[in-house]
Amino acid sequence: MIFTGDELLRGDIVNSNQAYLGERLLEVGLFATHALTVADNLGSIVEAIKAALAREPDVLLISGGLGPTEDDLTREAVAQALGVALEHRRELLQQITARFTFLSMNMPPSNRKQAALPVGAAALPFTGTAPGFWIEAGTTLIAALPGVSRELRTMWEEELAPIVRSRLSIQTGNEGAGVIVRRLRVTGIGEGTLADALKDLPWREQGVKFGTRAGLSGITVILRGGPAKKARAGVLYLESRVREILGDKVFGVDEADLAEALGQVLRQHRLTVATAESCTGGLVAKRLTDIPGSSDYFVGGVVSYSNRLKTALLGVSETLLATHGAVSEPVARAMAVGAVSRLGADCAIATTGIAGPNGGSPQKPVGLVYVATSVESEIEVARFTMFRDRDEIRERTAQTGLDLLRRRLLKRRPVDT
Repeated sequence: MIFTGDELLRGDIVNSNQAYLGERLLEVGLFATHALTVADNLGSIVEAIKAALAREPDVLLISGGLGPTEDDLTREAVAQALGVALEHRRELLQQITARFTFLSMNMPPSNRKQAALPVGAAALPFTGTAPGFWIEAGTTLIAALPGVSRELRTMWEEELAPIVRSRLSIQTGNEGAGVIVRRLRVTGIGEGTLADALKDLPWREQGVKFGTRAGLSGITVILRGGPAKKARAGVLYLESRVREILGDKVFGVDEADLAEALGQVLRQHRLTVATAESCTGGLVAKRLTDIPGSSDYFVGGVVSYSNRLKTALLGVSETLLATHGAVSEPVARAMAVGAVSRLGADCAIATTGIAGPNGGSPQKPVGLVYVATSVESEIEVARFTMFRDRDEIRERTAQTGLDLLRRRLLKRRPVDT
């Protein structure tokens, strides 16, 4: 993959296209071996293309440099690297002109250059005003995509991905050939502990590569093997072993969301949930309501940041607050009781803690949080010391609350449908 643009090298924008294309290539059965960012310089781009072609990849993707300005050089660079001329495509100019007309805009003369493609290239229909193109160079398919993320993603999904899949099928004689990837979403365990738990699995013997990607929303365990025809059994076998070892810490696959996973379990049990939040400031409720259809099980929440509102809205006694403090196990428990009784839910998640950066003490340091979960009046409270900055403490606490309730419900037998 080659990405062009001075703005990428300066750090003016983050290159999200690299992560997106890397994921999408795996889906069609290809593993990206190189990714290079190059300045808007014709010689540098030509050199990068020639170096990439020398490795004889199945696919070379180039992103950026398809606009109308002087520093948009991808068309010229591909033509020069392949030793072919640029040719003006009348039908492509008509499409670009029609695009401006559709947008009720006058087309500047500079946009005419976008109708020029290397000889032998095929245009890729566009969603903005920058047509992409693809061309064969020996055994390599070169594809040029816009740098604008929205346009690149649409062009890949609707136009280029089917071309790549078809090409791989013809080359291998097997539509299922290529790389097989499984991504398991995990929470409630540290990356080091997870690696230790899985280190003795027969990765090498099964021809499977193992990796992890950690973030605030949990860890993604990535299992990769290829070609798929030979590796599928190994990947699926090791996936089953990982699930067996990690148990209910696995909450989904690919881009699964923990709040959605909790929602599915709530639906299975025909239960509703409410939230009572202090340090998380409504993040738990936001995570739940980010999921379409969450009104089936989420009844509402209370953000009781002050002690006065903990008492007025949730019924937490003033004596309890004075004796134990807002950040304590008894108060977290009382908040969960109040969420269930005042909001009329079957379940509840309550959070209270010290998110920082100030407000901590030796007895109650920054990062101390209590998370209470209630399931039909049975309440459990867990104490944690979260780390890093205020935002991460809050995000981790919300993630923990969702996970604790999910795992409690998984131990119950779902309601028969």
